[in-house]
Amino acid sequence: MRYGCIGCSAIRPSIAITIRTLAVYRQTHRMCPWLSIHAEAKKLCHLHNVYYHRYLATQYRIAYDVYLEVLRRIDMKIDTHLWHDTPHWRMLNSCPACQYTLEDEPALKFSVLCACDGNNSAKLVDPDPDDPWVDEPDSTDAEPSNVCVDRWRNAAPESHKKMFAIFKKSSIFITVCRHGFLLTICDMVRSGGLMKYPIASLKKLMDVFGPNILYGYDIKCAFEKILLRSSLADDVKRLNIQGVVPAFHGHAHNRLCQVQHHSKYMVGAGKEDFETCERMFSESNALAAQTRNATEFHRHQALDEHFHFADMDKYAGLSNFIHQNYVQALSIINASTIFLSNFQTSTPDIDFAANLEDEHACLQALAHKKDETSVEVDYVKALVDLEDAQLDVSPKDAGHVCRRHTNTTNKLDQKLEIVEDYERQMALETRWHPEHPERLKAQSRITHRLYHKAVSDVECLVVMRLLELTKMQMNGYKLHTQISTALKMRATAIQSAIQRYNKYVALLNPPRAPLQWEQIVEYSFLVDPSYRNASAQYFELQHAKEEVQHLNVEIGRLLTKIRDDTLKYPAAIKKLEETDPFLAGELTRHWQYLKSVNARHLWRFRKTCSLPGYSGPPDDPAIPHASEEESQSVVESEEECGDTDELEQVQDYIDSLDHHITDTSINE
Repeated sequence: MRYGCIGCSAIRPSIAITIRTLAVYRQTHRMCPWLSIHAEAKKLCHLHNVYYHRYLATQYRIAYDVYLEVLRRIDMKIDTHLWHDTPHWRMLNSCPACQYTLEDEPALKFSVLCACDGNNSAKLVDPDPDDPWVDEPDSTDAEPSNVCVDRWRNAAPESHKKMFAIFKKSSIFITVCRHGFLLTICDMVRSGGLMKYPIASLKKLMDVFGPNILYGYDIKCAFEKILLRSSLADDVKRLNIQGVVPAFHGHAHNRLCQVQHHSKYMVGAGKEDFETCERMFSESNALAAQTRNATEFHRHQALDEHFHFADMDKYAGLSNFIHQNYVQALSIINASTIFLSNFQTSTPDIDFAANLEDEHACLQALAHKKDETSVEVDYVKALVDLEDAQLDVSPKDAGHVCRRHTNTTNKLDQKLEIVEDYERQMALETRWHPEHPERLKAQSRITHRLYHKAVSDVECLVVMRLLELTKMQMNGYKLHTQISTALKMRATAIQSAIQRYNKYVALLNPPRAPLQWEQIVEYSFLVDPSYRNASAQYFELQHAKEEVQHLNVEIGRLLTKIRDDTLKYPAAIKKLEETDPFLAGELTRHWQYLKSVNARHLWRFRKTCSLPGYSGPPDDPAIPHASEEESQSVVESEEECGDTDELEQVQDYIDSLDHHITDTSINE
């Protein structure tokens, strides 16, 4: 170690790997997770003209594990001197824009905006599975289904989520803040997307962050029902824990679910889409090839390294996130204000929020509306059911089946008992034959119900088709391809719905005209497209204003965190130089990187301050900043990377942060 090497054996090492080589691999693997230990070992063999053996990769792995363990222990020492070793410190300080709360800052409706989801790419194969096959689920234990549950696999009944026992860890479940910083992560053990994982994650968030948490989850509609029946129900209500369905996934839910749960209708959500987990998984999926057959330790180590680096990258891009969101929000405010003012000139006195509440109340009433059935209608349904079952079995077969007491006979007996029970309730002496007047009257009511159901099905499918047609004008080849595929599937469903509609139309008295496919194709718009656009613009405007409020608070938090870093790190380094100069040197290296990132944040902050319509914290002269020449060099370095003089100017800008700190401010 004194010579900058780590041996591959603790007692008699015959091969040693230099620390610089291990550091280069760590950073390379950070940027390219596909680079495996075997590939790195082969590369070194080629560089040293040595024949590759598999044991060389094993030895490299041993040295790399030791190297990472050394770094972890050094980081633990540094955390102690920076007071970063308090309980839940990482969760409470991972994202300064979310958690670095200030005194007397403007109050936000939700203190934490986060997203949670599971991902099945981080599987871990069990080297010794007990039983690689799982029994088929018992249909009697299945949970009741609904439209949203049917559309998402992780919302399926629990009995349908059993996985092959060959996977010891089937996936991971994470929670991230709106800026992409990891808050919680847990293994999903031999199972799919069970509800216990989001419940456990939400419990952790409640314990650490307290009240006013807004989370996004693909199946929030189904999850909320289970959450409110769990032991956390009282705490969820008391702490004002609310959830939404993410912006992209929400369009797959039914309309009532969208009005009630979609993020674009949630007050206080800003412009957040709550799809952060999908972006996180698009990066972590690259680890799957190496972690699936690794040991449990190496899988956890790889995931820990990946998300640690991901948090560093998210912090480095935090000011850019804020700046881009600010630009987007101001652009939406300007465009939507002009659009709505022109629209309300021709159509005044429209309350879009009240109309949304009316739509929600109407859809909810329809969802809870019970069929106004009578005993006569139920009796006729049971009669038809019994007669159909009797027609399926001949008398000879029925006798044979009856003697053997098979399942068919049991079903016939059950249907017969139901019919006889209705006859006792109605005090009938004889069974209604097919031409009985009361039976014909009840049959007519049944036909009308089926007709109205067919009308609703056709209307729903046509509206969904028209909404997808409106999206065809959006940019993106992949989006066009997906929508075209969806339209083809929708066309098949519409044709089947038309056939059902025409079937029941012919049974009406008098019969109505059948519906043709050509008539459906001619429909090209929904009611009033201008009102739909105005409604969408209204909610966009409200969320853009909320986003500006969020960003103003986040800017103040980030600037305060930068100022505190400028005070804290040099003070800790100065103190360590007297007691542990080697650790002081390591902490200095950490501070140099953090200082360069903070310099970029300050430069980006002043760029945000110059935006027309900016309403956040002012450019405080107490915050260290660069001169015009130095700021210009940062701009040029972003446009033309690689110029040595410009990089030196940026370094001078970074060093100016140190000159701003006085002994008095350090003591304070």
